[in-house]
Amino acid sequence: MTQFQLNSALDIDALSRDYAVNGRLQVRDIVAAESAEEIYKRLHSTDWWLTYNDGEQINRLPPEELRQITREKAAQIQQTVYRNAQERFQFLYNYFPLWTSYFSADFPPHPLFEIYEFINSEPFLQFARKLTGLEGIRWADGQGTLYRATHFLTGHTDEVPKEKRMAAYVLNFTKDWRTDWGGLLQFWDKNGDIDHAFVPTFNALNIFTIPANHSVSMVTPFSPGLRFSVTGWLRGDEPPGEFPAR
Repeated sequence: MTQFQLNSALDIDALSRDYAVNGRLQVRDIVAAESAEEIYKRLHSTDWWLTYNDGEQINRLPPEELRQITREKAAQIQQTVYRNAQERFQFLYNYFPLWTSYFSADFPPHPLFEIYEFINSEPFLQFARKLTGLEGIRWADGQGTLYRATHFLTGHTDEVPKEKRMAAYVLNFTKDWRTDWGGLLQFWDKNGDIDHAFVPTFNALNIFTIPANHSVSMVTPFSPGLRFSVTGWLRGDEPPGEFPAR
C-alpha cells in the first residue's frame, strides 16, 4: 500500500492568507515528490471513460464501449457537443468515476482508490480546512480527469446546494504543458472577462470557494499534451461511507 503525503515544506499560514484575498489559490508542489510521480504514473495508465452532457442528460461511455466506437459515431458526438455549446452549458472530456466506483461493491479494486483515500485522509482535509477557512468540510467526492485535444468545460459556478459543495479542488499532474495549448482553469469577473487563469501544472492544487464563475478552455486541436488531474468538491454533507471503505 502506497502512503501518499503532503509536501511537509508547505507554509499553511502564508497560503491561507493568500487564499483569503480572492477565495482561490494555486498551491505548487502540493504533495511530496515521490507521491507526485506515483500519482502521475497511475493516472497515465488509467483506462479512461468519456463523458459529455446533452442538456441535462449526462452520458458516460466506459472504456470497452469507447474501443468499439466508430468514426461516424465519434463525429456525431462531437457535432452534438459543439452545437449544444453554442447556447448552453456543455462539457466533453475523459474521466474515471472515482468516488462512485470506490463505494460500489461491484467495482473491482483500482490503483486510483488509494489516491482517493489520501484526499479523504484527515491530513489532507485538515489542510483544506485551514487553507480555505471552511471548517465545515467533511469529505471530498472526486473523479479522475483527462483533457485532450478538443476537450473543454464551459462556464458555470459549481453550486449545487443539496450537495453542500463548499470548495472545488483540482489536483494537477500534467507535465510539460504550454499555455497556448489551452486547458486553462479560467475565472470570470462580472463582465464576463477572464479575471484570472491557472495553467495545467505538475503537482499543483487549484482550489476555490464555491460559487465561482469559471470554465476550462478548450484544449487546442494542435495540442499533443495530456492534461491529467483528480478533481471534485470538498463537501459539508454526509459522506456516503467511511474511509477507508476498502
